[in-house]
Amino acid sequence: MNKFLKFVLYSFLSLLLIGMIGIGTFVYKVKYGLPFYDSTPPTLPVEMKDFSVLLFSKTNGFPHSEAIASAIPAFEKMAKKNDWSIYATNNAAVFNKEQLAKFDVVIWSNATGRNLTDEQRIAFREYMENGGGFLGIHGTGDDSHHWDWYYNELIGAHFSHHPLSPQIQAANLHLECDSTSSYPCMGLPATFNRADEWYVFFDNPRTKGFKVLYTLAEKGLEMSGNIKYLVNDKDFGMGTDHPIIWYKCLPNGGRTFYSAMGHTGASFQEPTHLEILEKGIRWTGKLEGSCN
Repeated sequence: MNKFLKFVLYSFLSLLLIGMIGIGTFVYKVKYGLPFYDSTPPTLPVEMKDFSVLLFSKTNGFPHSEAIASAIPAFEKMAKKNDWSIYATNNAAVFNKEQLAKFDVVIWSNATGRNLTDEQRIAFREYMENGGGFLGIHGTGDDSHHWDWYYNELIGAHFSHHPLSPQIQAANLHLECDSTSSYPCMGLPATFNRADEWYVFFDNPRTKGFKVLYTLAEKGLEMSGNIKYLVNDKDFGMGTDHPIIWYKCLPNGGRTFYSAMGHTGASFQEPTHLEILEKGIRWTGKLEGSCN
């Protein structure tokens, strides 16, 4: 083999190895998250209003950068309209007993990966078990957190996959809530159509006592998450009962709300989507609704 052919072969093998390392690193980050933790708490505003919201978006897993960036001004505008305080951060060291106590609701805005230390996890769990409010958005419910309590008590379902071809699809959503529900769903549309990356879960949150706000109509959608030559066991959806937004009252007064919507930046410019999230904040923060 002459020098030129050796050069071509070695170059090809080197590029192949680099590509495989890159793919492997990406897959590991998506599934497990990279262990970058925060130890120095942020400095919170000196004065906070009677109702305060923490908007948290640390991504040790997949970074929904566009959605996270778009969500911040959308929630800030919402807070201004309602006369709330809101503090946006990706510093997980805010998860300590003293600082969490200042917030009525904690939003995880596409926060992914194992992003809290063991001590921070304990502080967050105690916050919720002492009556705190949690609202999770989209990537917050993926499978990169590796925390049984979090999935069983706050999210209520275990993520399997999302469709890949096409990844973003328009679909109809159907409201289950009505005027007799403890959730403040009055004014929400009974049915509406929007585009998103639709998550598929292994289990149904109803089985863990969660109440469903909206379901997804899968008819006409491609739900397969298979990847040629790599993944061949994800060619399924959730069928005729596909919850997409749900909520639950916790035993000690805490409230949790999860929406699998919110993959795109455009999601946080949609009036109906923002109205749903606003009502979610009001319910988890005990401004509206009940746990009857």
